[in-house]
Amino acid sequence: MSKRLILILALAFVVGIAFAAYAEVQNVKVSGDLLIQGVARNRFDVPIRTTPDKERAILSAVRVRIDADLTDNVATTVRLLNERVWGDEADAVSSTGIGLDLAYVTLKEFLYSPLTMIVGRQELRYGNGLIIGDPDTNAIASTSSALPTTLKDLSVRKAFDAVKAVLNYDPLVVDLVYAKIEENTTTTSDDVRLMGLNAAYALRKDLLTEGYLWSRDREFGSTGIGILAGNGERLNVLGTRAVYTGIQDLTLGLEGAWQFGDHLAETGLYPDERRTTANNYKSKVNAYAIQLTSNYVIPRMKKYSPAVNFSYTRLSGDKDRSISDNYTGWNPMFEDQAGGTIFNRIVGYSNAQLINLGGSMKPMDDVTVKLDWYNIRLLQTFNTAADATRDLSGIGADTDATIKGDKSHLADEVDLNLIYDYTEDVQIGLNAGMYIPGAVYDKVNKKTATQVIGSMKVTF
Repeated sequence: MSKRLILILALAFVVGIAFAAYAEVQNVKVSGDLLIQGVARNRFDVPIRTTPDKERAILSAVRVRIDADLTDNVATTVRLLNERVWGDEADAVSSTGIGLDLAYVTLKEFLYSPLTMIVGRQELRYGNGLIIGDPDTNAIASTSSALPTTLKDLSVRKAFDAVKAVLNYDPLVVDLVYAKIEENTTTTSDDVRLMGLNAAYALRKDLLTEGYLWSRDREFGSTGIGILAGNGERLNVLGTRAVYTGIQDLTLGLEGAWQFGDHLAETGLYPDERRTTANNYKSKVNAYAIQLTSNYVIPRMKKYSPAVNFSYTRLSGDKDRSISDNYTGWNPMFEDQAGGTIFNRIVGYSNAQLINLGGSMKPMDDVTVKLDWYNIRLLQTFNTAADATRDLSGIGADTDATIKGDKSHLADEVDLNLIYDYTEDVQIGLNAGMYIPGAVYDKVNKKTATQVIGSMKVTF
């Protein structure tokens, strides 16, 4: 499959050059948005003490997008981005420089009518973002971002360097994707790639089904990694998803995925690994994820648009955190589900059972209030503080972080969101949340983490 995609990419590149030289612009649209956030975080150092106890910052993210329609079903999209911390201009390139966020060409009816090709830097998101949505997951961020490490989960960067072929055989739509996640050294086989397909089929108007297969392939060269040249790993994800809307005012979703392939025990790899063991040891992966989602709009009070939501997520954990032939820990891959929540920054997205119960309503036409509660429990309990440090954050061992190995209740989180639609173009928001450590933490580390984010977003 990868050879065919590379061939299609080469053809698309040649065609793109020809159109760049001779195409006539039919229509140009300029749009964008400006997001300003004031962030106050406290006690984000649980259980790791390498994170500052208090953090205060004002962030801004500015995006300008240009869409141009050309002749013969050809369109181009370019979006520029600057995101930074106010007052941090010591490095002018990263703080006040402009980065390339999107840059792709869309070729409709390419070669034949059902096929659309999208080539270049683009956003990829499937389903609820359980597998594919963010190239470096929510809790991390691109090194090109000017945001500090402790705030990188608030980055708006979501784009992949990719080629996507869309085959539309309504009601069946198949996406074939090839993405280069990391090039590293161009003269060395040390790349990170993503390949896969997603097939969506509408069985009925009220039932959408999806099946997918994704593969993350990583090669390791002879320098800079600490692993023998030619070694590597391939992690595969096979899954299915269904969304049902046949009951009035109710939406139900169910997704299940199985990970298989290789897991190489090593630190510092991409994306963030949750284990630290000896180099050169490769395990076979057998991990899974299950997610149930639901949303119900209460019909008798439509004036206030009340709704309740419930979700259940189960992510497998590694039973034996020492070197073994079988690794059962779920890898978050490129998930994009929990951005902005506290637990997503403090703990890893693995070895957990997450229950989310929430509700929302509009007390006034232009005000929305949303309240969410999360209960997080471990599937595999910890034996040592080092195990907890690796599986919770991947930052590194801390002798001050002690845990209770026979406990599974990790934490509870409560988040309140207020959104005020000042105009059609301006939205003002306030997020306040608490992360309350559970029985897993000892008394020294059992301190509530809090977060307050005030925001204003202008769309044009």
